[in-house]
Amino acid sequence: MKQPHRGEVWLVDLDAARGHEQAGKRRRLVVSIDLFNRGPAELVVMVSMTSRAKGIPWHVPVHPPQGGVQQISFIKCEDVRSVAKERLSVRLGAVSVEAMAAVGNRLRILLGLWRYKRYFGRRRISLPLTRVQRL
Repeated sequence: MKQPHRGEVWLVDLDAARGHEQAGKRRRLVVSIDLFNRGPAELVVMVSMTSRAKGIPWHVPVHPPQGGVQQISFIKCEDVRSVAKERLSVRLGAVSVEAMAAVGNRLRILLGLWRYKRYFGRRRISLPLTRVQRL
């Protein structure tokens, strides 16, 4: 049985997609903790990657050879999905600690787990996307 770890990039078989979901073999980054990855659910939580630069502030750049990529790629933090371990094909590599920290910051914001008061004081403000780019 495959044992994926947080921060690893895997080639994942996403066939049988519906609607706007990705299909085919795609690179995805494991973001779930290793305790969950080894658990009885036989799932891992992953985010997708792309080689297309779209200027989206939620995307985190990955430079070769990090993560086993051949060209500059981008981690798409807005595309979170649970994936059955049986869909994992090949481990391609791992991303840096800095890239995982950037992914973690974006996921906290996207999922509403960010403590706004801690970072922005008592005022209630909206978070501009330019701020996200600097995280």
